[in-house]
Amino acid sequence: MDIIQRIENLKMEDEAWELLKSNLRDLEEPKNVLLVGSFGAGKSSFINTVITALTGKYDYYADVGSGSRHSTTRVKRISSINYWRPKDEVDKELKLPTFIDIIGLDPQLSTSEDDRTINSQILNLVINGQLPENADLLDLGKNLREGKQIKESTDGKTPPVDAIIAVVSAENLNGAIPQTLIDEIYMEANMRKKQIPVFAVVTKIDKCDLSQQNLERKKNELCEAINITPDKLLLCSNYQPDPEQDIEKDIDILKFLIKVCSPHLQAVELEKIECEAPPPIPALAALYNTILDDRYTYIRVQALKVAVAVLVVAFFLSLIMNLWYKMKSYTVS
Repeated sequence: MDIIQRIENLKMEDEAWELLKSNLRDLEEPKNVLLVGSFGAGKSSFINTVITALTGKYDYYADVGSGSRHSTTRVKRISSINYWRPKDEVDKELKLPTFIDIIGLDPQLSTSEDDRTINSQILNLVINGQLPENADLLDLGKNLREGKQIKESTDGKTPPVDAIIAVVSAENLNGAIPQTLIDEIYMEANMRKKQIPVFAVVTKIDKCDLSQQNLERKKNELCEAINITPDKLLLCSNYQPDPEQDIEKDIDILKFLIKVCSPHLQAVELEKIECEAPPPIPALAALYNTILDDRYTYIRVQALKVAVAVLVVAFFLSLIMNLWYKMKSYTVS
């Protein structure tokens, strides 16, 4: 990178920081940001990457693994107290977000037939702050699969979620997007008790072997699946331990955080309008109406019979009268 480009990047970074600081100062409280994705999507690594971009220092703020087992099995909240220690006294007051890391969700536990799957139940509990810090989600998922129900508790609850970031690994973009899991994220963010701003991150973009055209197509598909605009999606490669600072990556992350921390994008409680079924007809009234309907039907049938009988009688009377006149005329002549 030449010196001119570096100066330009530093300027862009400063501008992004100022916009982010402006949003953070306008917030009443730090936002609680939940990261959701399937196992191995890179949620924990992305949290560490964001904090590295903010502080310039990499650390294991969120648990990171590399094997076939979950590295995060609990509700872990990483507030600014854990990572934000600026020298500037003014910057110490910035309301930087609290990141909520949870267990990677299994797409096989998400189905289009059931709207209360294990994943959706866990998401609902976390979103509404009904699980305490360090709640064992692996054990909870096991109990829920066995058909057990969680006991409501008012102790140890955490603040509800203000924003959701859906995390998808670029390594999995060759296949189909986990639509059922994405649908559950959308459902829990929009159609339960609240409406919550949703964003998306495609991690491990450096390991993606798609062409630029196919990557753009997958990006649009993901945005459509979550029902977000493309500007709310970030393509990112995560920092690794002992990283070399990447100013362009930091700028992209800061610009993304500007949107996530916007004071105008807020979670709102949905005001459900109560509706009721029409009052049932009392049994006696229903019986009376049935009898009345039957009576009117009977009267109409009888009236029709009388009318037919009158017509028949009139026809025969007319026939008899004609014969009588003819016979009388014959007799006179």
